[in-house]
Amino acid sequence: MHAWPLLWTLLLSLAGTGLLRKLAPSLHLLDDPNHRSMHAEPVPRGGGLVFVPVAILGFALATPELCLAHLPEMAALGVVLGIGFLDDRHEAAPKMKFLVIALATLILWEAGLLIDQVGYYFGRELRFGWLALPFTFFALAGFTNAFNLIDGIDGLAGTLALLILGGLAWLGWQEGDAYLLTLTLSFMAAVVGFLFFNWHPASIFMGDSGSLTLGFLIGMLSIHALAYLPSVSVLYLGAIPILDTLVAMIRRKRAGYSAMEPDRCHFHHLLLLRLKSVPKTVAVLALLQGGFILLGLSWSREGDQTLPLLLFLLLILGAFRAVQSTIRRLGIECYPKNRQTSRAGQED
Repeated sequence: MHAWPLLWTLLLSLAGTGLLRKLAPSLHLLDDPNHRSMHAEPVPRGGGLVFVPVAILGFALATPELCLAHLPEMAALGVVLGIGFLDDRHEAAPKMKFLVIALATLILWEAGLLIDQVGYYFGRELRFGWLALPFTFFALAGFTNAFNLIDGIDGLAGTLALLILGGLAWLGWQEGDAYLLTLTLSFMAAVVGFLFFNWHPASIFMGDSGSLTLGFLIGMLSIHALAYLPSVSVLYLGAIPILDTLVAMIRRKRAGYSAMEPDRCHFHHLLLLRLKSVPKTVAVLALLQGGFILLGLSWSREGDQTLPLLLFLLLILGAFRAVQSTIRRLGIECYPKNRQTSRAGQED
């Protein structure tokens, strides 16, 4: 792969994001602050409307034959980008988002991309058979939503995306998979261009057009990577968004709220209260995510996967107890009594 398509991808992302930042008010792409926001003034959003198309263009320029061979995957990304754009402008209903992700999953299924066999546990092979399609939708929708929820402070979602895509790019290079390598590098270049404006203090947010599409992309490429990795490794590749979402859902149910109730007690909220610095908070979560990626890439595809699965379940338990302890110790009110109905994306 030549370097020039990546360079052009980076430059186009920089230029496009800078232009969108100026046009956002006239396009009605402003993120107004609410009780869960980290910003006090309206900030442009919708950065995904630039870096996602630019990344796909970079992929097409780098390997046009591979782009044509994987048009269904590009179409699925376009569908998710579309609902993200609608959400950034008009706040799409959660049911509509799930329907669109279901449509994107069907596109992938038609292209032959789904989760069927997920390895051996306790000495037995686990296959889904006719449940493969609904399980694939559950996995894609779950991670897409998890990545959307982690997009809560400046630079966090972009940084985590770079790390996860970097791990997948390394895997593509190791396995000689030009599609996996080229698409991940193209998105990495585009996200770097966006992060130039999104780093603290951010002058633009990626919005749901960015976080939903990146989450779906990572889920899609993780399914593709199951040809080289044990399925349990995917949990580690996306560990921080997955752990954060699972812990939040368990915590909310135990507190008597809906599992989908928005609040201000995600990992990044609690860490920020302790560290008093957005860059330090991003750095800590990035270091943890990097460690999980290295661990996930180290698991062998052969043999029983019970041990790494049990370890991940212990991580969920440990993270939940750590969060609960932090909330009690700091006396945090996760659910303000006079909260307003608001979005679950960038400002969550």
